[in-house]
Amino acid sequence: MTEKKTVHIISHSHWDREWYLPFEKFRIRLVELMDKVIGLLESNESDFHYFHLDGHVLLVEDYLEIRPEMAERIKLLIRAKKLFIGPWYVLQDAFLTSGEAQLRNLQLGIERAEQLGGSTGVGYFPDTFGNISQSAQILKGFEIDTAVFGRGINAIAENNTVQNDGNEGYRSELWWEGPDGSKILSVFLANWYHNGMELPVDSEAAKVRAAVTLGNVERFAGTDQLLLLNGCDHQPVQTDVGPAIQALNDNVPGYRFIHSNFPDYLNAIAPYAAGFQTVYGELTSQETDGWATLVNTASSRLYLKQWNAKVQNELERWAEPFSAIAWKLGEAYPEAFMDHAWKLLLQNHPHDSICGCSLDEVHEEMVVRFKKAHQIAAALSEKSLASIAGHIDTASLSTERENAIAIVVFNPLGWMRDDWVEAQLDVPDEMDFNHWVLLDPEGNQMPYHVEDLGWTHGFTLPDDRFRIPWVKRRYLLKIQAQRIPAVGYATFMLTKVDEAQAERLDSSFEPDSIGEPAAADKEEMSLENEYISVAAASDGSLSLLEKHTGKRYEELLVFEDAGDIGNEYMYKEPEDKQRITTKGTKARISRISPTEMLIIHEMDIPLQRNGQSRSQERIGLKLEVLLTLRPGARRVEVVVKGNNAAKDHRLRALFPTDLTTDICCADAPFDVVRRKIQPWSGWENPNRADRMQTFVDVSDERQGLMVAARGLPEYEVLRDGRNTVALTLLRCVGELGDWNVFATPEAQCLGTFSAEFAIVPHEGDYVQGIREAHAFQTPLRAVTTSVHKGSFPCKQSWVSVDHPALWVTSLKKTRAGDDLSLRFVNLTSESVAVSITGESMDGRLSVGEALLNEKCIGQHAVENNALPLTVPAKKIISLLI
Repeated sequence: MTEKKTVHIISHSHWDREWYLPFEKFRIRLVELMDKVIGLLESNESDFHYFHLDGHVLLVEDYLEIRPEMAERIKLLIRAKKLFIGPWYVLQDAFLTSGEAQLRNLQLGIERAEQLGGSTGVGYFPDTFGNISQSAQILKGFEIDTAVFGRGINAIAENNTVQNDGNEGYRSELWWEGPDGSKILSVFLANWYHNGMELPVDSEAAKVRAAVTLGNVERFAGTDQLLLLNGCDHQPVQTDVGPAIQALNDNVPGYRFIHSNFPDYLNAIAPYAAGFQTVYGELTSQETDGWATLVNTASSRLYLKQWNAKVQNELERWAEPFSAIAWKLGEAYPEAFMDHAWKLLLQNHPHDSICGCSLDEVHEEMVVRFKKAHQIAAALSEKSLASIAGHIDTASLSTERENAIAIVVFNPLGWMRDDWVEAQLDVPDEMDFNHWVLLDPEGNQMPYHVEDLGWTHGFTLPDDRFRIPWVKRRYLLKIQAQRIPAVGYATFMLTKVDEAQAERLDSSFEPDSIGEPAAADKEEMSLENEYISVAAASDGSLSLLEKHTGKRYEELLVFEDAGDIGNEYMYKEPEDKQRITTKGTKARISRISPTEMLIIHEMDIPLQRNGQSRSQERIGLKLEVLLTLRPGARRVEVVVKGNNAAKDHRLRALFPTDLTTDICCADAPFDVVRRKIQPWSGWENPNRADRMQTFVDVSDERQGLMVAARGLPEYEVLRDGRNTVALTLLRCVGELGDWNVFATPEAQCLGTFSAEFAIVPHEGDYVQGIREAHAFQTPLRAVTTSVHKGSFPCKQSWVSVDHPALWVTSLKKTRAGDDLSLRFVNLTSESVAVSITGESMDGRLSVGEALLNEKCIGQHAVENNALPLTVPAKKIISLLI
């Protein structure tokens, strides 16, 4: 007799915390769902055995805020393996959140799940809008060997069933391999996560339903273990799933239907794993028709992405590492506040939240969370930097306590940097800077530029007495800081001298009649330093020369405005294809200082959409574009500001590269991904946008052009014969999209907006531009302090990972124990040898190597205060110091 196929029916509800309803309205339904599920699981008479709570633990916390008395009952169900929670804290979007944020997501999720009874060891991605390349390595780093995902390979039709779309597609069961070679056993939800919802209990209905459903499942199944997911978005639990399963068993021969769970199902398919297909790297629906990739959520409500980049950077680059260092100096570690800030940020990372594809009310609440998280992170950063500055022996640079100000410049990145920094001075009286000189850590006099910002009011909150209000004169010093140590600092001294000693060296920094055109009779203006020259044509487009290679880039920074009749999920150009650009139109250009140029464009664009076209009615869009090219810089920094009064459109900046290549490179969480510029033959969407974390690069291996941006994650490399990089600065739509009509007027992004990015020409491939991109993301930071004795020298590095291919992503205190955790990743496809150095590399100690969950798995010997390592291609390394 033929063996029956087993059909695993898993009860669940995919719970978007906020989406087409705001959070609190969804929470009311969540509490009703959980109350019912708990009752079903506790009932001895029920045939309801298991429930999968969608892979994110925050739902339980949301529930327990309303029903705290249910905590012990939930723990019992989790320990009994009836209720399955975790491993994530939230179901995040993987492309729009940083790698470190995703590690905190798992770390906090698993930790909380274990407190509640146990975490489900399944990497659950039911509805992420594509999947990142390093997912396998991330999961393996938390000792998770399996994954379930719902997007990224086969095409998904409008009714959430799968269509081949001209491509053979993949089976449901497969291996997913990352660029470092990590592999995890995976399940692709080829029939979506609702193929077993609302199963009938009627015999005839069960037969009919099984005939269709099982046929769809078997079309993609590679084993005799079949999967039906009994639930959908915010689906109330099916209380009679037991009788429905019985009806299937009674009326559908050849199959055994069971109420199941993901661990049991994955164990059942494991014996077949040797014959499974393998998919590699990122899964972004590359081989579909291109319409359902959801990639344009990267440009919906760009203000959210900008907030996210700002908060992530503050936590990862400043609050965490310097709070950990201050803790090593004896300060209390602010773990509770750090966790609170991370949780507020993570609550904005679910796919419908950070992707900007929800109701206006949802995103209003997100901005509040961003602001709260940033308040905490910035306060922790400020406190830790001040504490460290207090330990520095600034008196070794000057014995003048009353007539000197110490300026400590901090660098959180993994290599020694030369870069510009601004220091804010608040002093009791006006200062005559003709009698003040700036000394570097070696005591050499150096130039600086100062701006007088006038009188300002403030207050001090001492630890031991009542608040102290003050009125002070505020000055802003701009310093070209040299050789600031990696993950460290250097101290500069502003000291008063008499007239005979004063020798100002800042003549090259004098402003050039700010706000007035320096040469109104010239057709083009220019900026130049030792590495780059850039000239503006009369239409404001740039000609840029990278001096080392001699490569010239023409017509950079043309702005293009096109209509958008899509929605928050998808960009769609109107039928009339009206595109307005600044090319060939007169711009106002003025050089406002030796290092800055201002370009003003007056665009005339359609007011809104008119059906499937753009309206004939026009409205002005003024763009103020500030270019900065400082001495010693290898990048041109750009700030664009405007006031948008138009609807249903997209604004992009264009950068023709004129480089011959068929690939571009963009950074992703813990990776730089090579992507084909030309899509496969079945691609139908005219739009070929994609996502980045901080930069996109086009290179012919000899030279390249990189565009780095702060919180602007959408780009496209145009198939225009010039390999033009198009960076999205603004996208405005009025409708959510998806399964109903939801008006979202705030998604039109009316009002003021700004965008910050940098143009980075370089020799070689993308590796040569990485440091400039990350330095642009994370400027040096200066703290003023007094002249005092201390135990620290005037210049120090705690740790250095000095190789351009290695990107330090984290230095933090471990969750348990007294170690510092240092993490970095090899962003290339070749092994890299490096020597890790710094004050933390004590030659008497060994350094531990850890999994991403901070579990120690080995030891490395330190030799002469340095740790030699060979880092494999694309490998994420975590060390315990």
